Amino acid sequence: MSTLIHETRTRRIPTPPAPPPAYTLPLAESWLEVFSGRALGTLTAALQQWLPSRRWFRGKARSVASVTIRERITVPVGEDNAFLLLFQVSYSDGEPELYVVPLACALGEKAESVSRDWPQLILAHISLHRSGENGVLYDAIVSQEFCRALLALTSQHQTVSGQSGDLEAEPTGVLRRVRREQGLDIDAQVSKAEQSNSSIIYGGSIILKFFRRLDAGINLELEIERFLSARHFPHSPALAGALEYHNHDGHTSTMAVLTTFIPGCHDAWEDTLSALQGFYQKVQSLPAKQRQAPSISDASQAIRGGAPLPQKPADLIGSYMADAATLGRRTAALHLTLASDAADPAFRPEPWTPAAQRALFESLDGLALQNLQLLQERLPKLPPASRTPAERVLEEESHIRQRLQRIAQKPVGAVRIRTHGDYHLGQVLHHGPDFLIIDFEGEPAVALEERRAKQSALRDVAGMIYSFFYAANSALRNPPGTRASETRIAWARYWSVWVGTSFLRAYLETAGSAPFIPADQTALKVMLDVELLRKAIYELGYELNNRPDWLNISCQVLLDLLNPENPI
Repeated sequence: MSTLIHETRTRRIPTPPAPPPAYTLPLAESWLEVFSGRALGTLTAALQQWLPSRRWFRGKARSVASVTIRERITVPVGEDNAFLLLFQVSYSDGEPELYVVPLACALGEKAESVSRDWPQLILAHISLHRSGENGVLYDAIVSQEFCRALLALTSQHQTVSGQSGDLEAEPTGVLRRVRREQGLDIDAQVSKAEQSNSSIIYGGSIILKFFRRLDAGINLELEIERFLSARHFPHSPALAGALEYHNHDGHTSTMAVLTTFIPGCHDAWEDTLSALQGFYQKVQSLPAKQRQAPSISDASQAIRGGAPLPQKPADLIGSYMADAATLGRRTAALHLTLASDAADPAFRPEPWTPAAQRALFESLDGLALQNLQLLQERLPKLPPASRTPAERVLEEESHIRQRLQRIAQKPVGAVRIRTHGDYHLGQVLHHGPDFLIIDFEGEPAVALEERRAKQSALRDVAGMIYSFFYAANSALRNPPGTRASETRIAWARYWSVWVGTSFLRAYLETAGSAPFIPADQTALKVMLDVELLRKAIYELGYELNNRPDWLNISCQVLLDLLNPENPI
């Protein structure tokens, strides 16, 4: 079973361990005293210190001005209570953000267990004067009792009142059936993997995604899961329920989404890395003359089905070529479903217009300027393995901007639709010979309004092709900060191009004459090229801000996409 069931990035990002809690709260007789008086100020200070160690906290690069608890919702847990704490993080610059943490108290042996197994989730220590007991305040997401209580709350269509709003549970028939057949006293497994959200698997049948940052407005995961489930889309988990918070000002935020869980799935990213190791071993076993940098010039004729896929890449790459084709077909099926309702304004396809194309170019040109400028500023401090490819990328700035400009120069002749929005190998699960598509939140660094906007379907296609290139280059580097030889990089490009060709060919065959596919081949090529560059430039900025030791991979992928021999 995958430990990254709902990972929102393709790559794991190490999270620094939480610092030892510097705060001990002296209380009289109950831990509930932390919510009033001086103890409340100490609690918010402890929360502010703990936040930067959390993967899901997005404000690590910003200066936190204050943390203020805005809401406390009671969740009965046995004879005690846990609380859903909604707190606002204000910054020195920019807009504040709203987060949620489930807070519980552990005393005695249970506190020792939490300290041993989950030290990174302890916010503060407490001491109770009258009883002499000591304990910890911790993130209750790792508590079996809390997880079961959260499931019980969600399974009934009820509303729980807080101080400033209400939490509404919305179960579907899927969750009601689980309750009827299994009951709710079922095992809860919490992923230890650091993620941008938290995932809980119940009894091997349903999974709850608990959102840590609460954005005002409809959550894309919930909106798209509802749409797909209503149309019985078979290649994504079915919606089982949701928790939504409605404050007294009329704003709604999604706190949790439940979907079916399919046992036996594998993380497609990990499976891809395993397939790549087998590929590189085959390459290494070739005669010396055949191990030289391979040609990819004949791939372009195979993309639109104009020529059969050659036998050599099929022999070297093996069954992953068929996997890529299956994934291409499933991706097209997703887009056909998302584009199927002309009556729903949120999903109704919209035509590309000259104004929309110009707006896309201006947005992408601004992104390129911003991230390439950031790359230039960080260049002197980059690790040696990243500096050379980074310099080569900077030399291509004018070329990149010229290629982006092509999107505004010719009509696209297609419609825009709702898309997955952050499509890559970490967003699909390998289930036998097939795939399940998950995680519809969109790119985490993009504003909600932009993530919800209709885009070219080729944005998702480009995201997956980029992921193939990234995986192939990632598998070459061990340890991660090293740079591979040019010959090995050429073989990574070979694998990426042929796998991408198999994926794209199957996608286009399945989509057929769907209105979201430009009928004009030049327009199709331009749109795909622009979306590939957009993804590469976005990831460049993401790596600079989150994981500079891996920047050489993003730079190499961008250079591969700019390579005139690249047929995709």
